[in-house]
Amino acid sequence: MLPWHLNLVDDPQSLSEHLVYRMHNDRNPLLITLEDKYKSREYVSENSSCKLSELYHFLEDSKAKIPWEELPERCVMKSNHWSGDSVFVFDNSEKPIANVRREYKFKPFKQHGYHVIRNKRNQYGRYWPNWRIQGKFNRLMKKDFPIKLEWGAYNINPRGIMVEELLLGNDGGTATDLKFHCFGGEVGYIQYEPGRFDDIKQNIHLPSGELIDTFGDQTKWLNDENVNNIREYFGDQLIDECISYAEDLSKEMDYTRIDLFMTDNGIRFGEFTNYPRSGQPQAPKWEEIGGRLWKEAREMMKK
Repeated sequence: MLPWHLNLVDDPQSLSEHLVYRMHNDRNPLLITLEDKYKSREYVSENSSCKLSELYHFLEDSKAKIPWEELPERCVMKSNHWSGDSVFVFDNSEKPIANVRREYKFKPFKQHGYHVIRNKRNQYGRYWPNWRIQGKFNRLMKKDFPIKLEWGAYNINPRGIMVEELLLGNDGGTATDLKFHCFGGEVGYIQYEPGRFDDIKQNIHLPSGELIDTFGDQTKWLNDENVNNIREYFGDQLIDECISYAEDLSKEMDYTRIDLFMTDNGIRFGEFTNYPRSGQPQAPKWEEIGGRLWKEAREMMKK
């Protein structure tokens, strides 16, 4: 349990208060389906026309052998029940992914959970042969999700290893993702975080495109000053299409976050997130807007 998990109130007002209230009290079985990166694919297919990445393998047995000889040069490997750790991006084609900086120097192992593997080394030069990756997943399959209060993720069953298509953007780098925070089936704001494999920045935009400036607030990452209006940056057509998918997929929830990828072959579904950052308080403006929208959605859905 993390310190802010104790901030449980009967009538939540802020975004983090709503998240902590959900963690302690909400036992909607749909949370388990949405948190499961494998089973959520079926939910997306049934409730939206948004396309999915190609799934090459789902290895359900905790001792299943990864079919290394059958894998394409580029793919993504992850667990269906875990988040924020042990995501392996395989980049073994002749031309490397464009937007990954390789520093080849020591970095703290737990800096983040993304490992971009090329010639058996990640972006920091750490050696990741097949047997080490296999062992990592074998251990992960035996572990419960580390935060029991994130009830939807903690109760995912069965656990398995997913091997998926690597989604690329028009620039030859990894696809950009946009995170759509939805309240009662409507997008409340859009989160844009460039620099996934580097120095992450963080923007929050209204659906109309304007930036919610959190630069002066207590926030972990800085705004990307190159993107003041997300509609001007990506175009109305793309943002409207994404909003349509996100709202189709969020109608049954008072709150969920839907991550979509902007790829060289159109928009693709990423994942649902129902406990972002495990309820950790965010910038005050973000807390106020999210809390107000969630409260309105909660009252509307009661009626």
